Amino acid sequence: MSNKLLGGLVAAIAITATLATGATSAGAAPAGTSARAPAATNVSSTNRLTPEVARTVKGAGPAAEQKALASYWSPARMKAAKSDSLLPSQKAAAGRSARPQSLAASAKPQGPPARTAPAAPRKAPKAAALNSAIPMAYNPGYPVGSPVARTSGKVFFTSFGLNYVCSATVVNSEGKSEVWTAGHCVSDGKAWNTNWVFVPNYVNGSAPYGYWYAKQLWTTSAWFNNNSDFSNDVGAAVMWRNSGWRIADYLGGQGIAWNYPLQYVYAFGYPQAAPFNGQTLWAERGSTFAWGADQGMVNSMTGGSSGGAWLGWFNGSWGYINGHNDYKYGSLPAYMFSPYYGNQVANLYNTVRGISA
Repeated sequence: MSNKLLGGLVAAIAITATLATGATSAGAAPAGTSARAPAATNVSSTNRLTPEVARTVKGAGPAAEQKALASYWSPARMKAAKSDSLLPSQKAAAGRSARPQSLAASAKPQGPPARTAPAAPRKAPKAAALNSAIPMAYNPGYPVGSPVARTSGKVFFTSFGLNYVCSATVVNSEGKSEVWTAGHCVSDGKAWNTNWVFVPNYVNGSAPYGYWYAKQLWTTSAWFNNNSDFSNDVGAAVMWRNSGWRIADYLGGQGIAWNYPLQYVYAFGYPQAAPFNGQTLWAERGSTFAWGADQGMVNSMTGGSSGGAWLGWFNGSWGYINGHNDYKYGSLPAYMFSPYYGNQVANLYNTVRGISA
């Protein structure tokens, strides 16, 4: 069994959290087209159930499995889930100072820049009624139902018998069924995570837009086979429909961009490790900088924020995913690091973009 990281903060740590900050226009959207990169090796799995959950399935097919997952992920079990943290290099990191993974590489475009634009939902979705005791806004101020809040969400899954949380973002695509996250949120230790559920706009145990269950999980083969290769730690999930709706048709989807120069970004996620509690969306913002082959930013989020999007060209509602909360160093708690969004992101996105539930 591999060690769970960030969540944790030891040497290089993978993070499952999101941030929130005041919304202001961040400039014009990127130029370019949604050009397709050459095919590369990615790997996938169906969203499997643990034996504990599988025994409760009554009937056959996705609906029966989703009903079993709905029973399994009770509010109490969701609140008890641990913040996921990935420390694949924990042993090697002992006594080692924080440093970039690759001192020889540089975070810069690897090919022509390209992007897919964000898209609004087919019609404005209606949030379920919330308990009056539940805050109606995320810190520091994106209301429940705002585009960036409802396209952000909390992920719940099981890995090696334990329940964990991550963060993810609905991404626009032709398939209208994809959410984007970190690779370690879908796979760890050459094994696939199970019981995978996405709750958009999660707040204090409430699911204002319901529970969405994964059909397929995807990551790069480089990450699947080497859980210390953070430069390729990217992942995606294809979601089953909910009440007949594809997730991006219902909630809208953020854009995604790759092979652009380093950007000013807004980072979102659900940090759960102290001093956070994982119950509300968080956001931070700032300029990114090169960290070897990866990119970094000042970002206080902790475990549980892993997979939460870094949105470039953000206008307060919509932007382009151009990084995500991924890992930290215990000696640099004020900084968050992400893969640079280059050809590996283009290859994975172009593999899953046409898949529809």
